[in-house]
Amino acid sequence: MNLKTLKNNLFAVAILIIAFRLLTFGINKPFWGHHDWNSVVYSTIARNYVRYGYFATKFGQVTNQDFQPKNEFGYITHYPPLLPIIISVSFRLFGTTEAAARLPIILFSISLVFFIYLIGKEIHSKLLGLFASATVVFLPIFLYFGKLPVHDTIVPSVSVLGFWAYIKFIKEKKVMYYYLLIGSLIFGGLINWSAFYLAAALAYHQLITKNKTKVRNRILALIPLSVIVFTLHLIHIRLLGLQSQSAFSNFLKRVNPYLTADLYGFTLLKYIRQEILYFKIYYTLPVFLGSAFFICWGFYRLKKKKLDYFGGFVSALFIYGIIQLLVFEQLSFIHDYMIYYLLPFMVLSFAYAIFIIFDKFKNKVIFPLILASLLFLILFNQFKYTQTLLATSVNKRGYKIAQIIKNNTLSGQKAFVTSNSYKEFQDVFIGYYSDREVDYGEQLPGGFDKSFKLIIRPKDHDPLDINSKKLLNDKFPRLEDDDFIWYKIN
Repeated sequence: MNLKTLKNNLFAVAILIIAFRLLTFGINKPFWGHHDWNSVVYSTIARNYVRYGYFATKFGQVTNQDFQPKNEFGYITHYPPLLPIIISVSFRLFGTTEAAARLPIILFSISLVFFIYLIGKEIHSKLLGLFASATVVFLPIFLYFGKLPVHDTIVPSVSVLGFWAYIKFIKEKKVMYYYLLIGSLIFGGLINWSAFYLAAALAYHQLITKNKTKVRNRILALIPLSVIVFTLHLIHIRLLGLQSQSAFSNFLKRVNPYLTADLYGFTLLKYIRQEILYFKIYYTLPVFLGSAFFICWGFYRLKKKKLDYFGGFVSALFIYGIIQLLVFEQLSFIHDYMIYYLLPFMVLSFAYAIFIIFDKFKNKVIFPLILASLLFLILFNQFKYTQTLLATSVNKRGYKIAQIIKNNTLSGQKAFVTSNSYKEFQDVFIGYYSDREVDYGEQLPGGFDKSFKLIIRPKDHDPLDINSKKLLNDKFPRLEDDDFIWYKIN
């Protein structure tokens, strides 16, 4: 970017700097917050890439703690491996820390803001692009999930690059943009199969617009390309010596919402209400209402076959984001951040709605003041909720018990936690931060004094029988704090 280009995009650069600063707030916070299960799981895999190497793991996603022989590796096969590989590169450069795990995600999120700006600029105006990208920066969903190490926060960042390349290809017919589009689809597909929603969204856009057959065929070719990339993932699973059926079984579980009916009380009506609530909270009420206005306007225009240039492209972004919510109801019902796929649509449609509503002010000095006022309204609409979200520590007990294990055992030694509840809710956190093998149970196993170096009793859930407690207290050194009692086994 030369000096002239920098001056012309000074506001965009300022927005990116603000976004980076906001996302790096609390970058060193331990992984104990909302949905940080993902953070510790993919950081564990990344740490194992650093520990064993890429070729020793065959690029498989190894989930074991501590040092293990290759024949005892456990794998996750639900997703392609590129996300933890990216995190592992950061670990190699900056060390195995929370900040190093979050940094690549933050960089992807910054690129998301940048390409939303470019898309708005290409299909409407520079001012709309700036307003849409600035809106992103103040949304609760971006400020929290924009640094969460999980596939669903970085795939949209890759997809908007592809979407921008598609727009440029349609406008300028330069093949370099088509190759960039292909590259983004492949790169995104190696992170998560949800990247293929882009191919479906662009195919939809081709159906509602008139383009030359050659252009249309090139875009429709992205669909078989997506199949090829997904097939590579299945081949990789087989090369690991695992059954590729696991990927399909996971897919079938995700698309069946009624698997959660007994546990979460799923109904279609409850699902719709919950998603609407998520949209109002995470995107704030002004953005939710603006996008709702655009959807109503868009359906009306589409029915009249008068959907304009901007509406056509942004409706394709709606298709891209809504697929996740329609196909994976069960997944979306449990995981609130699935609405992240609609972020590009939400901010661009909101921006366009504001430009329509305040059309008569667009050429007046007051218009920038209106836009600035709306940004402040968005920032403070859910400000307290955002603060609460960023401060969440729901899994702090798992972190604390892991520190006790880490400080009282050596590599190769095992610990035992006398609570199955901790296995259900804290296992991955304990495993990641202790980096030890940990077993769980509510009674002491036979020969425990030979199998384990440490026994830990959580005070908030202590189902161990009286005789076992007496045995531990009489025979082994007892230590405790406000939350736990632990015994060092000689």
